[in-house]
Amino acid sequence: MAAGVAAWLPFARAAAIGWMPVASAPMPVPPKERKRTQDTLIILNVSGIKFQTWRNTLERYPDTLLGSTEKDFFYNEETSEYFFDRDPDIFRNILNFYRTGKLHYPRNECISAYDEELAFFGIIPEIIGDCCYEEYKDRRRENAERLLDDADENSGEGSPLPSMTLRQSMWRAFENPHTSTPALVFYYVTGFFIAVSVIANVVETVPCGISLDVTKELPCGERYSLAFFCLDTACVMIFTVEYLLRLVAAPSRYKFVRSVMSIIDVVAIMPYYIGLVMSENEDVSGAFVTLRVFRVFRIFKFSRHSQGLRILGYTLKSCASELGFLLFSLTMAIIIFATVMFYAEKGSTASKFTSIPAAFWYTIVTMTTLGYGDMVPKTIAGKIFGSICSLSGVLVIALPVPVIVSNFSRIYHQNQRADKRRAQKKARLARIRVAKSGSANAYMQSKRNGLFSESVEQSSNDEEKGLVSKSGSYFEKQHHHLLHCLEKTTNHDFVDEQAYEEGCMEVLTVNRPVARSPSLSSQHGLTSSCCSRRNKKKFPDP
Repeated sequence: MAAGVAAWLPFARAAAIGWMPVASAPMPVPPKERKRTQDTLIILNVSGIKFQTWRNTLERYPDTLLGSTEKDFFYNEETSEYFFDRDPDIFRNILNFYRTGKLHYPRNECISAYDEELAFFGIIPEIIGDCCYEEYKDRRRENAERLLDDADENSGEGSPLPSMTLRQSMWRAFENPHTSTPALVFYYVTGFFIAVSVIANVVETVPCGISLDVTKELPCGERYSLAFFCLDTACVMIFTVEYLLRLVAAPSRYKFVRSVMSIIDVVAIMPYYIGLVMSENEDVSGAFVTLRVFRVFRIFKFSRHSQGLRILGYTLKSCASELGFLLFSLTMAIIIFATVMFYAEKGSTASKFTSIPAAFWYTIVTMTTLGYGDMVPKTIAGKIFGSICSLSGVLVIALPVPVIVSNFSRIYHQNQRADKRRAQKKARLARIRVAKSGSANAYMQSKRNGLFSESVEQSSNDEEKGLVSKSGSYFEKQHHHLLHCLEKTTNHDFVDEQAYEEGCMEVLTVNRPVARSPSLSSQHGLTSSCCSRRNKKKFPDP
């Protein structure tokens, strides 16, 4: 390296003092920065709000609308700009995606409008940044649930459709008892008998004193056997009728029979029928006495009447993987510590750890922090491993608990939001019905009092303030005017629903053919400057 530098040093000195040039040819021109001719500034007009950006900024993503040649369809040659009749507030986030490469979700925007804008500009929502993706998924899931609830409500509102069969009507009444009064009554009757059955199952085991024939104390179920049998029979009859009706009305009987609630219904009523067909011989019927314990499954029938139990069931279903992991971890820990405790206590003479399966009980009780004290280690090694077993049980059980709690909270809040949406929609529809009926009643009252005809006659004068104060608000006046225009164009008077039904009943009672519609004919006195151009049609008498 030093020899090379020494060889070039004389030439460098000679070039420095001008004795000899380093190169005989002229030096090349230094490179200049080339201007990007294609990177032009373009203007994007989004509903009157203009955005400016470089063309290359948009061409980074050629698969989108702004990055491809499809945006030329929106080019306005007169203003030399691209015009999009879209939401400008959401477009700011879309343009920021082209500039930075990161797509964000604005929390104050509607999720449906945001999805529509992304779909219009050809941007997939999966590229939303990690900082906003979780909230975007939550909002989208809530919106999907709201749309599903609205669809269910719209399908369940009103009277049954003419095409709905009796079977479909029955299933609709079972699944949504609030659709009709008989379904609601049956819903509360079954709930009452479920409560009575559960209470009777508990009370019949309570001691009720000593009988005269038997010296020992008898439970209430044996002392008042006839009363409890009649009560149980009534409950089972109600449950049987409910199950058979559900089975008949089910859209798919195979899926209904396989459902969890159907199995619970069968298990809850089967002990009663088995007890009826079995003989009184204790040797034969004694094996089926234990089936009476299955009557406790009737309490699960409350899940159809309790939202909290349904939420708990949905939580356990959604946490199936976490619960499976918990059971698998506990099983492994129980087997390991039971084996260790058996060999640690094997040398002790007073040890109760006679086998590994016998040590299972100690490990289960210790890991679940119960500690009954019926089995305790005697040796020092057994006590050390017992302490490790208790600490390990706390850690293994505590790990999946936050996941289960979070799922329960999520499902609970979803149901709360669904109930709130239903209440808000019901109140909104009630306000709309009141407003419609109030406006129609006001119009009918103004016609009866002659106020509307007076307002029509004075419409050409400059007395709008007096008319507004006389016939209500300006919106109500315009609505009345629209109804009057409809009367003139259709040649029929506007009548309320009650008057129309009364007119229909009179027609059915008299049973006389009528050549025109049930509504009343319009009056000649109600004319207007815009409605009087069309003369009233005259129909020949029949």
